[in-house]
Amino acid sequence: MRHLVLSVVLLAGTAAADVSPYEVQGYVDLRAVGVDTSLESFLHGGLGLMRFDESHDGLQFGRVAFDMSGPLTDSFRAQATVIAADSDDDHAIDLTEAYVEWRPYPQSQWSWRTKLGAFYPPISLENRGVAWQSIYTLSPSAINTWIGEEVRTIGMEAKLTNAGAATQRPFDIGVVAAVYAWNDPMGVLLFQRGWAIHDYEIPVFGEIPRPFPRGANDHAVGFAQEIDNRPGYYADIETRWYGRHVVRALHYDNRADPAQSNATNGAWLSRFDSLGARIELPSNVTLIAQWMGGDTAVGPSSDGRGMLIADFWSWFGLASYSHNGHRFTVRYDRMDVHSTRGMRFFDSEQNAHAWTAAYFYEHHDRWQIGIEGLRIDGSLQQRELKGLPAAAVEKQLQLAVRYSF
Repeated sequence: MRHLVLSVVLLAGTAAADVSPYEVQGYVDLRAVGVDTSLESFLHGGLGLMRFDESHDGLQFGRVAFDMSGPLTDSFRAQATVIAADSDDDHAIDLTEAYVEWRPYPQSQWSWRTKLGAFYPPISLENRGVAWQSIYTLSPSAINTWIGEEVRTIGMEAKLTNAGAATQRPFDIGVVAAVYAWNDPMGVLLFQRGWAIHDYEIPVFGEIPRPFPRGANDHAVGFAQEIDNRPGYYADIETRWYGRHVVRALHYDNRADPAQSNATNGAWLSRFDSLGARIELPSNVTLIAQWMGGDTAVGPSSDGRGMLIADFWSWFGLASYSHNGHRFTVRYDRMDVHSTRGMRFFDSEQNAHAWTAAYFYEHHDRWQIGIEGLRIDGSLQQRELKGLPAAAVEKQLQLAVRYSF
């Protein structure tokens, strides 16, 4: 399977790279992983918060990923991102993003950009690399881990930008609005398992093991489902100083009806706010801080708010230094989930924090070596339902060798 995936991706990348003006970028990622935890990873049905566990460490296949993009007309472009990674998912090769973008030529200081398809909302300040990878660590923050798991826009997004250069102003201002559907199960993983930290993205058509199955034939959950026929929306405002420093605020509401359900999932009413900033200091130092807070709810109730409700929040601070192909990064994450209604049916409680330290070395723009240490310390009350202690310390050390094309 791995050899087939590698061959298909590399051949596709080589062929597409020769067709101008279309572009293919991607990478092949192999890992050596050491894990210190007694918990089974959530990817295999457990309640561990990392991608790997003691039964799945050693030499591992990280990922094959590539972005394909190119013009359809002078103002229309198409982009698709395909990934392949080891998991129990039946969709070994799948899309994480696929959309058409319209960028009419600006006639003034105002410019438009419209997307239609499947894509990530503009939340992450870390995931700036090819195929939405973080350029600072192997495993993104808890916030952006969850975005890669449950949060995908399948709909339309429009952005209006006012360019500061046209008025001799040192900053640009952008406003984003989006309408979308097919994400009503969003929230179930955060509610049942809590925040996690890893680099596994759930593809658009993919599934993930459900920590607490609803029935004998209900062991996985897919997120690209429309249950209640109610569209959701998000709105974002962003400011960029000198093209380098970014401040971004976003409000998200999937407007799901928690009283609705289908054969495999309920509709989870999930709403959150996100606020973040990325500052590029002199001497190649980057600082990132981001906060997210909201709630998720499911089940019929007299007031329509949901039978089960949990509040959630997380924040992180990151510092990174790069010089001559070397990059050093350290990040601290704080994570919390707590039930506010329906605790007698299911009590979702998480209180945890994590440290991540990473070193990358890039050689000749093609080869990259990365080392990352991750330590997650905290409690997850749901583990007691499976006869496990709520408190746990999970440790993981990864060595990655990555070839980019």
